[in-house]
Amino acid sequence: MDKKEIRLQIKDLCLKNKTQLAEKSTAICKKIMTSPEFQAADEIFAYMALPDEVDLLEVIKQALQDGKKVALPKIISKEDGIMQFFYLDSQKALAQQTSNGAYGIPEPDENLPAAPDPTLKTLILVPGRAFTKDGDRLGRGKGYYDRFLAKKRLPNITVAGVCFDFQIKKSLPVDDRDVKMDVVYTTLQE
Repeated sequence: MDKKEIRLQIKDLCLKNKTQLAEKSTAICKKIMTSPEFQAADEIFAYMALPDEVDLLEVIKQALQDGKKVALPKIISKEDGIMQFFYLDSQKALAQQTSNGAYGIPEPDENLPAAPDPTLKTLILVPGRAFTKDGDRLGRGKGYYDRFLAKKRLPNITVAGVCFDFQIKKSLPVDDRDVKMDVVYTTLQE
């Protein structure tokens, strides 16, 4: 299967599993929050989920409660496929700091501080259409995360894919622009 066919297959599986996505999201969030990567992180780069992605709201709230810095992405340029992360204010409600942006996804307000390249112990949580257990990732085809992550391969950073069990594939058609994940969080048992 090529990338386009896999994306369509996963989209169909998301629709078929729609009623179970919230329950599976909760289980994956628990797995993330008890992971050594989350526990060791000083900051978490998360995302606001589309309806067919793992909802990380529990992770975001827990990280803020734990005193970790939390950053969310904002699309800066659709034409160039560029996104920037901005830190949330732990003293304000999430809804007060975000508004619907590109693709209808809640994004952080521009008046929040921009997150520089991470120098702290950082966990970057990455959505995707499909993953392998070995960390290969197939995104939605726009390349936002691949461009962002290509410059973030440092020892203090853990890049983690986040997906439902039906999004795990044995292999994926990847190329040298596709950034590999260090770990993949899913509902599958190891």
